[in-house]
Amino acid sequence: MSQNEKTFGSRLYSELRELSGYDLITGIMDYKAIQKLKIANREETLKLFQGSSYEVIQLLKRQEPEDVAKQLVANFHQANEQAANNAAAAAWIIINAT
Repeated sequence: MSQNEKTFGSRLYSELRELSGYDLITGIMDYKAIQKLKIANREETLKLFQGSSYEVIQLLKRQEPEDVAKQLVANFHQANEQAANNAAAAAWIIINAT
């Protein structure tokens, strides 16, 4: 691999940072794992995501890193939106119960 070619993990990391800043990547990995990701090939990346959902593992096995990042970021935003909606609903219940 030439120095200009990026690894699978490096491409995934770059795209995750571009799409979500540090929010997503630091939420799922510590500093040491991020450093490993930056130099990881596809197989090594899969090991770093061991324990992730079936969906994530399949994405990592079959998709290009940029496509994986887009899906992970979409899932991240959807989860955050759902959490915000749940918090708003809980607040509404508390306010209206008094």
